[in-house]
This record gives sequence, structure tokens and C-alpha cells, in this order.
Amino acid sequence: MDAKISKFFDSVGSFFSGGDQIPWCDRDIIVGCEREVAEAGDSDERKTDSIMRLSWALVHSRQPEDVQHRHSWRLRKLENP
Repeated sequence: MDAKISKFFDSVGSFFSGGDQIPWCDRDIIVGCEREVAEAGDSDERKTDSIMRLSWALVHSRQPEDVQHRHSWRLRKLENP
């Protein structure tokens, strides 16, 4: 699982450095990011980093329901800060 997450973030870095590989992610990466958020504990910095990774994974999923989940999740955060 860690290898998949690492590969995903390597592709993100490649994308921003001029590589042509679009950083799509699959359901395994999203599940791993969700688990990371749940296990973040009380550390605000760790939780914030985990939430950012989950948010990125949801937006870069090929599954429309994942992208929609991210949008509705963000709207809830804006309504209830």
C-alpha cells in the first residue's frame, strides 16, 4: 500500500516538473489516505497533511463519486468551519 501511495506522489511530482503522466489515483490510494486521516490522532499538523493528501486523491480519482464526495465534503467544511 505504501508503495502505491509513494508511486502516486512521485507521479504528482513528475506532473508538476514537466512530466506528461497525469496523477490519477485508484480506490486503494483513497482508502489508504482515509485510514491515514483516521489514524492522525491529535497532531494538527499530521491531520492537516493527511486531509490534504485525501483531498488531492479524491479530486484526482477517475471515479465521479469520489470527486463528488470531495466537493460535498468541502462544502460542509465551508458551511461549518
